[in-house]
Amino acid sequence: MSMQYFIPAWYQNGDWKENEQVWYRSRTVTELDDTVKQIQLFFRKQVAPFKIMLLGFSPNFRHFLHRQGVYHAPYWSCFDAMQGIDSDRTVLFSFHDLSWPDDVEFIYSPFAVIARRNKKKYAQIEFAEDGNMFRVDMFRNDDRTCSNYYDDRGFLSCQVVYRGGTAYREQYFDEKGVWKFARFLDDGHVLINPDSSRYLVNLCGEKKQAAYLKPEYPSVDAMIAEVLQENLRTAADSDVFTIAVHPLHSPVLAQVMKNRKTVLSFFTRRLDENGIGEAERQLIDDADAIVADKDVTARRIQDETGTEKPIRVITPYDSREEFGNSLHLPVQNILLAVDQISDEDFNTLVVLLAKYILTKNRRARVCMFTRSSSYNRKGRLMHKARKALRAARMDPELARENKGVSESRIDTQGQIGSVFSVAQCVDELTVSQTLREQRIVVDLQPVPDQFLQISAMSMGIPQIAGRETDYFADGKNGILVRNLSDLPDALHYYLNSIAHVNQAQIASYKLGSRFSTEQLVRSWKEIIENVEH
Repeated sequence: MSMQYFIPAWYQNGDWKENEQVWYRSRTVTELDDTVKQIQLFFRKQVAPFKIMLLGFSPNFRHFLHRQGVYHAPYWSCFDAMQGIDSDRTVLFSFHDLSWPDDVEFIYSPFAVIARRNKKKYAQIEFAEDGNMFRVDMFRNDDRTCSNYYDDRGFLSCQVVYRGGTAYREQYFDEKGVWKFARFLDDGHVLINPDSSRYLVNLCGEKKQAAYLKPEYPSVDAMIAEVLQENLRTAADSDVFTIAVHPLHSPVLAQVMKNRKTVLSFFTRRLDENGIGEAERQLIDDADAIVADKDVTARRIQDETGTEKPIRVITPYDSREEFGNSLHLPVQNILLAVDQISDEDFNTLVVLLAKYILTKNRRARVCMFTRSSSYNRKGRLMHKARKALRAARMDPELARENKGVSESRIDTQGQIGSVFSVAQCVDELTVSQTLREQRIVVDLQPVPDQFLQISAMSMGIPQIAGRETDYFADGKNGILVRNLSDLPDALHYYLNSIAHVNQAQIASYKLGSRFSTEQLVRSWKEIIENVEH
């Protein structure tokens, strides 16, 4: 079987850099995407021999692989090749291993380590999620002069130099501390070190060095294209390249991947953020296969590009039989997806649910589910709920903030306390953890949350939705609600009967068999065979 190469789109703010960040800031977007799930599938189920082809600067890539549970997945890094780095082993590396002046004093704050000298801030040492030092910011008279980015293999990989508080130059180094090239941020041009003007060719284990064709490049994109093109000379004609479609690398790949076997992978979140440009249209024209994560995404691609090529819908998420603990809780939690709900419908839902709890089921609680990472999203949603309750002449304390949704919220006189809460779930792990305590999922959004639905199906949780999807069938694992006024009856159908919950659970597991890991493996093997032949 031919080698499968996965080209991911793991970039920070549209630049050729990884999305590593300080540990004390919550992520604004989940790390999981279609490529992560594809690599996990190929790695764990040995679908076919594969390698990750990383085009961006990722000095902490080993930590990323570890977080995704694929630490030993093989990879090739374009920036490693450009910087002449051949090592692939993580090493223990501390800021104490760096050379510091004798009179530096270290202050350990709850967030970072501050180095002071002559009573002034000299440096700030930042750590990533795994506790690894990844950046040291240097200061002079309290102004940042540079940021040093350290590779998890134990050396300085890049230095960003500041002038007047603005970054103006990035300098990249090899393992021995020799600078290889410098990128000037005012116009993006790149200067090659004339005394070290060679890069590595090592895509398929054939190690050699090649000389850069130019002493200077108009952009780092042109360098990546040259180095990638040279490394691809060692790849077999039968090798297949699965490309996560992204506008940053689309122009480079449209040029370099000409006459290569390619599979395009469209992911809804990226498509919503970036759309489809001219380079993506060229990739589509040259592609041997196209994969989308949703039916709606596939239809959008066809509508916007007019392509007549078939688009295979393969969900990146597999279903598996899991079990929550909601049946063992003294309260009945209702998960309500709210991100795409209009203000008018949101107000209606809050009042309907509050009336249902007060009149029919005082054990019920409502957990408003949001994937948004914006600051104070929880507070704004609770304020919005209180405003809706007040307008309906109901007690706004039903949406009181900072109160739990446990048994303790029901006092001895039977007076009910706060019944609304918010679950802010940016990443898929948090979604799964939140779902384990939910008795029922209500997703009446115009486009239901795919991962939420497939996770609810995997756990056998009944669903109430406004439209049928691959993961929800009316009368089987849930109830279709077209009018909001019908929601209380649909809720009561499940919350008042364990038998109905059990029926939905059985139907969920049966429906989920279509999206099992084994089915995803079969789908990807079919794609590979079709492209190869």
